[in-house]
Amino acid sequence: MSAKPLTLDYAEANLVRALWLGNLVTFAVLCLGALILAPWQSAVSVAVGGAIALINFRLLERSITRSLMPQMVKKRPVLGKALLKYYIRFLATAALIIILVRQEVVEPLGLLVGLSVVVVTIFIWGALHARKLYKEAV
Repeated sequence: MSAKPLTLDYAEANLVRALWLGNLVTFAVLCLGALILAPWQSAVSVAVGGAIALINFRLLERSITRSLMPQMVKKRPVLGKALLKYYIRFLATAALIIILVRQEVVEPLGLLVGLSVVVVTIFIWGALHARKLYKEAV
């Protein structure tokens, strides 16, 4: 018996896919804007922060997907392992950010702008869906 790939076959999968594509678009817009409007070190900082945010989003997506799959839930305790992975990833990200800022590899403001890629995408997605719901209600 061959193993099925771990994927969600629900509306959540479409939501995550849309958010991922939105993240990529937001990342590209922020990087391009930084290249045009800011010094090169700020643009690099935005790109580094965005890359960290995108990698964390993808790893979190994978961790949650594996935790929620029915065939995986039966085999092991789910919540504890998912939380452990989350905190390890959080600590690793914090350590990386501290090292990058202390070694002056990146500028803090540019890094912060890049790290906000996922937050900006979710905010835009929420605003667009709220507008859509408002139009349907009126």
